[in-house]
Amino acid sequence: MTARWFMAAVPLAICLHWFDAPPLFVCAAALLAIVPLVRVIGDATEQLAAKQGPVAGGLVNSTLNNLPELIIGGVALSHGLHGVVKASLTGAILANLLVSLGVALISGGVNREVQWVDRRRLTVSASMLMICAFCFIVPAVFRLGAPEGTRGLSMEMSVVLLGMYFVNLAVTVFAPRNDTGLLAGEHHDDGAPGESSWRSLGVLGVSAGLLAIVSEALSDSLVPTAHRLGLTDTFSGIVLLGGVGSLGEILASARFARQGKHSLVLSATVGSTIQIVLLVAPLLVFAGMVLGQPMDLAFTSFEVVAIVLATVITRELIQDGRANWFEGCLLLGVYVILAIGFFHLPA
Repeated sequence: MTARWFMAAVPLAICLHWFDAPPLFVCAAALLAIVPLVRVIGDATEQLAAKQGPVAGGLVNSTLNNLPELIIGGVALSHGLHGVVKASLTGAILANLLVSLGVALISGGVNREVQWVDRRRLTVSASMLMICAFCFIVPAVFRLGAPEGTRGLSMEMSVVLLGMYFVNLAVTVFAPRNDTGLLAGEHHDDGAPGESSWRSLGVLGVSAGLLAIVSEALSDSLVPTAHRLGLTDTFSGIVLLGGVGSLGEILASARFARQGKHSLVLSATVGSTIQIVLLVAPLLVFAGMVLGQPMDLAFTSFEVVAIVLATVITRELIQDGRANWFEGCLLLGVYVILAIGFFHLPA
């Protein structure tokens, strides 16, 4: 079923939420509605990037790639669901590293082996993955000894993470051919005439607004629906919010893999994960401060273990510069195992 059919779920979700329909129906409609909106935002971002040239295009991709995760997380945080927001960040990271990369390897490597061409950027990205995992370990360990000081530590770490992100933007803008950037800034053009920049901006703005409205409905109905289905808030955030929010990266990485654009696969999976840690997570921490919500970077022990495990597996997979479809199946298997673990994790 195409995204066009899923678009019908957008007004349906808004109407159900407006007329106070049962939370289960609102939640199901909102999840379906997010699917086409995430895809439209991703397509509009690519169109806008294609019109701006390699440097500005890379900047647009780096800035707007994770807009759905930021919108969904911000709306959920405004409803006081800080635990669900953390879980959605974990889910987005796991979906990007395990599902997106796994689907890409299966899509592009059934009849051939996937090879990463840019070995220098590959090495930098693999190292950055370990640094990103380290950023979640420090608050988790710190909370064991001083749980009251986690908020201050997270604020200070967020400043450092945002600083690292802006350093990468400076590298992208002033040294676009430098291969040491932390986030991939590749530009691609399929040769087809793209939409105008203004039209892409309009589509992006409307889609982002609709996504915020649908996310509002989803946030109101998620917890009651999860409890009725016997699901924990953590599992709902990781599998439902994290998975749906990362749908754009999953579709993009599969398309790039089929086209043989493996450097763009790396950008849509590993690069997007790095951006979640450097940009989305710190912004949500600051949003929590503005909204008066206790948002920090101290995730649960199982979430930290899952992130570190996914990071190590992905790093080992891409480190030698080649992969195949069987390794993609293994990545998907690891995701299913972790999802089962979160399903049985006590509330």
